[in-house]
Amino acid sequence: MEKDTSVSAAFQAVMAANGDIPPKQQQVLAASLELFAQQGFDNTTTKQIAEKAGVAEGTVYRRYKNKDELLAGVLAPFMTQVLPNLIQEFAQQVVAQPYLTRHEMLRAIVEDRLAFMKENGAILRILIREVSVRNDLRSQFVMYATPLLQDNLFPVLDRLKASGELVDWPDSRTAQFMIGTMLTELVRVVLLPEDVTVAAPTIIEFIEKGLAPQ
Repeated sequence: MEKDTSVSAAFQAVMAANGDIPPKQQQVLAASLELFAQQGFDNTTTKQIAEKAGVAEGTVYRRYKNKDELLAGVLAPFMTQVLPNLIQEFAQQVVAQPYLTRHEMLRAIVEDRLAFMKENGAILRILIREVSVRNDLRSQFVMYATPLLQDNLFPVLDRLKASGELVDWPDSRTAQFMIGTMLTELVRVVLLPEDVTVAAPTIIEFIEKGLAPQ
């Protein structure tokens, strides 16, 4: 199986493909993302961002009045392009496989997503924090992510339900159960210093029992 594209690499690819964003602005946004993830939003200064981006601090302020505008500039393409692109990649490489049992499906999905969380945890925590408090970002993410789930995950769930491998719930409920359980692990590692992938067997067992046919 191919290695997942990292969040930062996907972000830079989207920036490079966007002809409306000048190179220096791309550098500023990429530097902002990296520093926000490494040291936190509050602990990052525009001076540090400028140094990381290799531009003068005045260049940052010509486009962004403050760090909040910088964060907004980073998050906007995440909701509309970066995350949908990563979900599409995940769907093609992992989800859209001919799984015969729910265990086989859950093991592949959970292990892949926990490994992805481990590699990209710092950035994902920023996204989750902002999505949890901003309705506009949440709405954007739902608008772009829902069709991808419907087109890729739901057919797999339907096939496993038809073969008696899954409980007969609406696909949206099953997806919520699976995704929500994995996201709680990301919250857990924020509070406890543990390797997110260590929890894979426990999470797989928990979801598998929860989705077992009645």
